This record gives sequence, C-alpha cells and structure tokens, in this order.
Amino acid sequence: MSAYLIVNFDVDDAATYKQYQKGAVPSLGIGANAKVVAYDTETLQVEGESAGHQTVVLEYPTMEEARAAYDSDAYQAVLPLRFQATSKHFGVIVKGA
Repeated sequence: MSAYLIVNFDVDDAATYKQYQKGAVPSLGIGANAKVVAYDTETLQVEGESAGHQTVVLEYPTMEEARAAYDSDAYQAVLPLRFQATSKHFGVIVKGA
C-alpha cells in the first residue's frame, strides 16, 4: 500500500532552503523510489490554526519506505536546514487508500 510524506511550511530564507533541497532530493529518494505528486508554493489553507504556503507531497511504495527515507541518516543531516529556513512547518506520513 502506498504511503505519502506530506510537509507544509513557509519559506523564510530562500538561500538556506535551496541548500536543504540539494540534500533532500537524493536523501528522500526522489526520482528513485519516491515520486513528487504535489508541489505547491501557494497552498490555500481552508481549516486549522496555522499552515504555511508551501506543500510537498511525496509518494512511496510502502509506509516502511516512507519512514525509512525520513529517518535516514542522510535526510536527518539536511533536515535542520529546512527547520532553519522555514516557519509554520509540519510533516506527516499517511497510508494511501
């Protein structure tokens, strides 16, 4: 069953976010076992207290592969750059229907 890593945030520091992207793409397996199914820099918030304007949705073949990518040493090494470059960030991994 597919799984989705969904992250949402506001980019406050574009230069640092670009550094994050360079490391995140290979470490999350984008183009290998992960597929970008949504990338929106103008997300429309319709519910909740606070959300960022950028949303990324990655599809993985399984929940285990999504979790392994997120927990990988390579991704954890670049993740602090996203936290530094963004605000209003959240991330979830959900099972596909």
